[in-house]
Amino acid sequence: MRLLDLPADSPVALRIKELAVTDGISDFYLTPGEPLAYRHNGELIFDSLAFSMKVPADLEPGCHDSAMELHGYRFRVSQMLTRGRLRWVLRLLPSRIPEPDTIQVPPPSLKAFLEARNGLFLICGATGSGKSTTIASMVLHRAQRRREHVITFEDPIEFIYPGPLPSLISQREMGGDEQDFAKALRSALRQAPDVIIVGEIRDGETAEIALQAAETGHVVVATLHTSSASQTVQRFLKLIPGERVDNAQATLADTLRLILCQRLLFDATRDKRFPIHEVLLQYDGVTNIIRRGDFKKLDQELETGWKRGMNNFDKSIELREADGFHSNRPEPTGFSAEEVRDYLDGNKAPVV
Repeated sequence: MRLLDLPADSPVALRIKELAVTDGISDFYLTPGEPLAYRHNGELIFDSLAFSMKVPADLEPGCHDSAMELHGYRFRVSQMLTRGRLRWVLRLLPSRIPEPDTIQVPPPSLKAFLEARNGLFLICGATGSGKSTTIASMVLHRAQRRREHVITFEDPIEFIYPGPLPSLISQREMGGDEQDFAKALRSALRQAPDVIIVGEIRDGETAEIALQAAETGHVVVATLHTSSASQTVQRFLKLIPGERVDNAQATLADTLRLILCQRLLFDATRDKRFPIHEVLLQYDGVTNIIRRGDFKKLDQELETGWKRGMNNFDKSIELREADGFHSNRPEPTGFSAEEVRDYLDGNKAPVV
């Protein structure tokens, strides 16, 4: 259970309210007896105000995820223990679901999603790269234009979709509305959905149910913590038990409609972060590569498929720079654009 006691009129709650209006604020860290910490444009900053709270004597190990509202702002809350001490991370959620063009969702990706009658859509990236915001924006954009039943499985519910809408959206929170994720996902296939938002695919059972749903005429949206399109395909298939991986690979080749990987870079001249993307769409060449298992050729497909709406991260950076963005970092990190790319690609860590 969530143990956070944060009265709205407490000094820390009022400080969070004050900071939340600042562009670039994303996370708050609360540890009893320690200064409030927060992230501004990805950089960790320690505040002068300390957080105080009476801590229960008996603490149960493990983590707990939930959501909360404070001063009109909505937060995703993750509770953990660190060396026997409680700590909470509060992710600040946008007060409104942004339009796709506001957060620079690539138009080919949005077009593929809006036009799809079935298939699997994978939105990928590291924690904090904006996957949940991208999905919410795309789903709302579709829900405003179609009459469908959308079922979401969330842990916890982050964005509340506004109404009324032409579509019916059933938001289900794990732990509150449902206990067994796999069972709930299988049951969803009998609840006449058009679009199913799976959330993160963490195991083989979820991956196989997602494939089954996509194969049987549903639009399925899910996330993976992967950094590239080729890595996404391989990670997805590694989740499947070995004796069924061949069938899963063939199904994935036929049902995969989009892999959208995203990262956030910082532009010091604008004092804000901006996204870059890798976009893989379903074409015959992509389908055949996945079916054959020659995944390294997906990178080549990304380089040559820009006329079809695909691109890799390097091309995305070029497009952003043409729009006036520059990938750099302010002091104290001082990373160059090349160092940032190497770091994000996992080649080497920048020297601080």
